[in-house]
Amino acid sequence: MRLDLRLFGLALLLPVAAAQASAQTDYAYAFALDTKTPSEAYRVALTPEVYAAINRNANLQDIVVVNSDGQPVPFGPMPVEPPQTRDFTAHTRMLPVPVSRDAAGAVRVERNTNGDIVINQGATTGSAKPTQWLIDAGSSASVEHIELDPTSVTQDIQLHVEVDASDDLKNWSQRGDTGSLTRVSGQGDDGGVEQLSLDVGGTPARYYRIRLIDGEVDWSNGHTPNVTLQGSYVPTPADTLATLSWQRALEDTKQSGTDFDYRLIAALPLQAAKLALPSSNVAAHVTLLAGQDDNGKMQWTPLGSADIVRVGTGAAEATLRWTSQPIQRLRVHVDTALAAPPTLVVGWEPDQFMFMAEGHAPYRLLAGSYAARRGDYPMTASLEKLRDVKPSDWLPPEAALGARADAGGPNALLAPKLPYDWTRPVLWLVLILGALLIAGMAWSLLKQSRGDQPAPKP
Repeated sequence: MRLDLRLFGLALLLPVAAAQASAQTDYAYAFALDTKTPSEAYRVALTPEVYAAINRNANLQDIVVVNSDGQPVPFGPMPVEPPQTRDFTAHTRMLPVPVSRDAAGAVRVERNTNGDIVINQGATTGSAKPTQWLIDAGSSASVEHIELDPTSVTQDIQLHVEVDASDDLKNWSQRGDTGSLTRVSGQGDDGGVEQLSLDVGGTPARYYRIRLIDGEVDWSNGHTPNVTLQGSYVPTPADTLATLSWQRALEDTKQSGTDFDYRLIAALPLQAAKLALPSSNVAAHVTLLAGQDDNGKMQWTPLGSADIVRVGTGAAEATLRWTSQPIQRLRVHVDTALAAPPTLVVGWEPDQFMFMAEGHAPYRLLAGSYAARRGDYPMTASLEKLRDVKPSDWLPPEAALGARADAGGPNALLAPKLPYDWTRPVLWLVLILGALLIAGMAWSLLKQSRGDQPAPKP
């Protein structure tokens, strides 16, 4: 009886063991996942080693996460969300706009190549006090409040002002109603009056202008207060450059004076590149191209171009951007020959996935398979469900990937060897035997017909 129970238990475990063995051998490599932080779900950012392990034709479908029992858990791409609005704070100083003497000497307000404000004063009246002040927020933002630093306001004021906003220093729009700026020092037990905040609001803009409507103050150069801008902003494509992962592309063996080839460890989802010239006093028009292997022949697609000039020992580089796409081979083409290859650094944002902590740790990510594909799990609904009991902007903690180890081994990426098809040779053998049989029968009939003929008379 005891032996029967053991056999029964073993029979129950066989399907589980078979499932574990299947998940293990269906995928080429395994990566340990660090899930020490307790959570119901985790994020996984793919590393270059994972991209190098996968089947490029599988479109990232040949990666799964399994628990300690070897069972796949709910796993899929991290739900895509709109850019999150972020808090914005900037500390700067107001720039006074000089009062022009006449129309011929009008003050010109311009921007330099970095977007900084440049004021060309022209002919100005020395005794006239400024009635307008400019503020550069540094980047486009929805400013809700402009607050004057009390320690930098050195005189009593009672002003009525209006606030305008612009993105080009030419076209201005008024923000909010007329506001008051008041600073009245108290005497004795009187604490005085202080109102140094202006409500702004409205659509995002980089530049703000304070116009004096009523009152008098001497806020000329050297006397303007410090200000703090508070509001919010939505990250722009330029802002995302700082969040990308950057790595230098390796120079390939194929080089010439005008074409320089580069390669990466794997096809990474690139979306930016920085190009720099290697030597001093050089100017070049460069074009960056992505390579795609088309049946053994490399096809090159332009990603962007730029003019780079390096004078003396100063640094000079160009930054190119494009829509994210998997790229492993790159080429830099220059219209005129260079003595040495340009430096190429590429920027990419790893694909992020999410998995539910079903079962027990340790969890592993399995990657790289010729035929195995993960199931389609409702990850968006899972994240929404988790946020019902967590903050609305909650994100699963990141589970770091460990070193690569063999699971099924590299053979899991190869097409399986099909058993030899004996149908064709057997068919040919049958046809040959049939032909020989027919030929034998024909020969036998011919020989018999000759034997039945009467012998010729003498």
